[in-house]
Amino acid sequence: MPPVSQPDLYIIGLGVSIPGHVTVQATRAMSRCARLYSIVQEPPQMWLPKEKWGMKVINALTMYEEGSVRTQNYERAARTIIAALDNARPLGYVTYGNPMAYDRVAQNLIEYAKESGITLQVVPGISSFDTILCDLRVEMAPAIQVYDASWLVIFGMAPNVNVPALLIQVSVFGSFRTHYSQRQDGRSLEGLVEYLTRFYPPSHMVSLVRSTGQEGEPANVRKVALGKLSEVTAEDLGGASLYIPVLNYPKPDEEMISAMEQK
Repeated sequence: MPPVSQPDLYIIGLGVSIPGHVTVQATRAMSRCARLYSIVQEPPQMWLPKEKWGMKVINALTMYEEGSVRTQNYERAARTIIAALDNARPLGYVTYGNPMAYDRVAQNLIEYAKESGITLQVVPGISSFDTILCDLRVEMAPAIQVYDASWLVIFGMAPNVNVPALLIQVSVFGSFRTHYSQRQDGRSLEGLVEYLTRFYPPSHMVSLVRSTGQEGEPANVRKVALGKLSEVTAEDLGGASLYIPVLNYPKPDEEMISAMEQK
């Protein structure tokens, strides 16, 4: 059997809870890397394979500039990683969650690799979308809609009030810039509240959800009336997503249901 070819670059998701969500596949990928770039802030000994404990892990967040437009920071980090392939291969980019769920650096790496003929492998991880559903104990079926909070408003998208909605990146709503030194509170959501109350009544109960990432600790779930969302604290808002339950349940096609029962 011929040896399995190695990609030039691994994009590796570690999940939300470290090290509990680190998969065998992620561990195997990291063990093959000559160098790792990471945004994971837990100590490397918590998630690195033991044989790699002496390897240098480069903190990709040091490439982010406070106050800069976030897309510029993501581009800088991805370009730095691609350039480093001249000195070592394979490289790994290690991130939280699932790399294909709201990680622009990962998306940039895929685009730049395609342009340069660089081979890569994406290693999936448990995303915050998965943990939020578990935190709320709600089922994805029969339908759910997911939006970036700012994107929803910028493009004037009308949420379907017959389907639960999940808004991601709520804590950075209304800003394209990186702000690590300051935490926004609910006042930053006034524009989002104004927009959502075009579709839902202010009394509609919603939930700010933030998975703790710590095994055994309950998630932070803050239920609040939509019209009061701009009054929440920075602690409630930091890193949270917004879950909006169904307002009106849709009416089924009874003839279709009857026909399906006969098949």
